[in-house]
Amino acid sequence: TGAVSTGENLTISLDHKQYFRRILVFVTIYEGARSFADLHATVTLQPQYGAPVDFSLDECTVPSTVCALALITNTGNDLVVQREARYLVPDRGVSPQRTVDYAYGWGMNWTPGRK
Repeated sequence: TGAVSTGENLTISLDHKQYFRRILVFVTIYEGARSFADLHATVTLQPQYGAPVDFSLDECTVPSTVCALALITNTGNDLVVQREARYLVPDRGVSPQRTVDYAYGWGMNWTPGRK
């Protein structure tokens, strides 16, 4: 929400990594600002092993409320993290989540929810 200076955390358990092919890490602005530009927001991916990967969302140059940060792909032997940094602009009436879904061609079914 931006209301807490320490931010929010998302933990991805790798206990059952054999069951997923891809995980897309993305962020959305759901209230307040109309774009990531000038928010001075950062996201850090902290792998279990290795150096953290920082993303500065100030790179945004379009009126974007959703950013695909990283795509984690299970190759069968390894997990490969690819930096995406794709700032997407939702069409009017289309949710940020559905916008990401369209951009990656996944065809998921989305239902409204609340945090």
